[in-house]
Amino acid sequence: MKTVNRSSHILVRAPLQTAFEYVSDLTKHPEWSGGELKIEAVASGPIGVGKEYSSKGQVGRIQKDRPNKVTVTEYEPPNKFGFVSMDQDFGRVSHLFTFAEQDGGTLVTRSMTFSLNPLMAFLFQTFIFPLIGKPDTARSLAALKARLEEKP
Repeated sequence: MKTVNRSSHILVRAPLQTAFEYVSDLTKHPEWSGGELKIEAVASGPIGVGKEYSSKGQVGRIQKDRPNKVTVTEYEPPNKFGFVSMDQDFGRVSHLFTFAEQDGGTLVTRSMTFSLNPLMAFLFQTFIFPLIGKPDTARSLAALKARLEEKP
């Protein structure tokens, strides 16, 4: 297996705690992530490491209602939030968001880590991420910025 990492960041004009609370609520991800996405907590209770969610999402413009099991793996308010989604093709996909105060706002960094077989890693790095993943990530971070910067 080959490990592939991708990171993106955006500066938002919102307080650190506000940005962290919004992003760490996985049920709010459909508001900004783009595509069709539904996320529900498996059980009630506060957000924390080990909390599980079920999700159905869209991959690219073709595949819809793709199921994933999502588990919170990092929860360190207000600086770090991570989760793992189990994907049928990409396997275990780790997502890590970090938050840092910067220039009167909050720098939000999103990192994703995939463990792929060599052929899938090649396809992902050469075609899938440049043509689908990178533009989708840019759109979702721009939507996140817009949501966080909305006037209350």
